[in-house]
Amino acid sequence: MQHDAAGVLTAWVNEFNAGNVDVIAGLYSPDATLFGTISPSLTTRSADVTAYFAAVAKSRMQVKLLDAPTVTNIADAAVVLSGLYEFSGPRPDGQSFAMPARYSFVVANINGRWLIAHQHSSPQPKPR
Repeated sequence: MQHDAAGVLTAWVNEFNAGNVDVIAGLYSPDATLFGTISPSLTTRSADVTAYFAAVAKSRMQVKLLDAPTVTNIADAAVVLSGLYEFSGPRPDGQSFAMPARYSFVVANINGRWLIAHQHSSPQPKPR
């Protein structure tokens, strides 16, 4: 079960990097919520999830996992995937950037398909 659920994260990274907005949005359940890394608010509608990733794709941002996700079983058909990743890409001025971040994905088996029910992503704080 964990392997199938974690496959959603692998697909998410691959589609994110390819800029496949509709495929990325299709990885989320219809009632999914999203706290995006660069969003000031909670996204609660499918159309807004699509719009969020359309803006990200336009920016040509990329993501890479920095480690394997920690998998926490929360029910027979739901897990939390959490870990670290790094976003990178060009700034509007042409300079490149890298932004370490942390993530939590709640992934649920809905009608036989693993989908993202909730995602929270935020910049990783600098060590003290």
